Amino acid sequence: MRTFSPDLSKSAPRSVDLRQRPPGASANPVTISSSNASAAGIAARIAAPKDVNGRRLIADQLYFGLAANVLRSGAARTLTRLSSRPAGQAWIDLRNLGDDFHLDAGTTASLLTAMLASGLLYPDGAGRYHPTRQFREYALATVVAPLARERAKGLIDRACKLAARINAEWKHLPFQIEMMAVSGSYMTRRDQLSDLMLSLALHRRSVSRGTPSGIPPSKDEASREIVNALQGLSSFIVVRIVADQTKVQRPFSVIYQAATNGSEGSTERHDKLRGWSATFSRWFAHK
Repeated sequence: MRTFSPDLSKSAPRSVDLRQRPPGASANPVTISSSNASAAGIAARIAAPKDVNGRRLIADQLYFGLAANVLRSGAARTLTRLSSRPAGQAWIDLRNLGDDFHLDAGTTASLLTAMLASGLLYPDGAGRYHPTRQFREYALATVVAPLARERAKGLIDRACKLAARINAEWKHLPFQIEMMAVSGSYMTRRDQLSDLMLSLALHRRSVSRGTPSGIPPSKDEASREIVNALQGLSSFIVVRIVADQTKVQRPFSVIYQAATNGSEGSTERHDKLRGWSATFSRWFAHK
């Protein structure tokens, strides 16, 4: 069957010219300049929920070489300091970045380089730097405990049941889930996971008498509805739409596949998927 892979998000840039504002930061950066650096204005922008995407940091993970709590606390101190500075003096340099994050000179230089490359800061050409919206997201992030593997297994079971319900009942959508696979940290040997990566391949639903009339949702609209439903099960779940199994991040394990033959029992389908998954598990074990 024909499948598709709609573009649901923009890809991150591969590299950044450190002499320029990073891509994505130029449109709506959290820029502290002489024209907008009043303490009240900065504080209002920092607190505005509509202007900040929720970001979750995992407690036992490193970000830019720093523990999650250290990164969030340092970024928050930076924004607090900037909001208290008079117009024209709200900027970041190597020294005050080290003070904000409580780091020595060498570690601070590495952090500055990483933040520039990742688009959290951009230079003004005079040895000073300004934060972007991404920097603010880290300052306001929520630090959470990692996902336990046993809980992840329960989420996978719920995701499979939801996929079956989508295929059976969501007839207002012109597409259904052909295959769902899990990859990422779940395919490691760790008991504490940072995410639950699910990849979906969709195919067009057969038209039947039970299919609602009217204008059906577009490919992207149907995809977003399915993705949002699955991601609604847990903030740890990350869903990607792929063209087929060859586009899934490896190693992976197929956890759900729509029946192609109505007479094929669920046990038989499960055995087929288990055998396929075992192949990739053996591949992973020999890496």
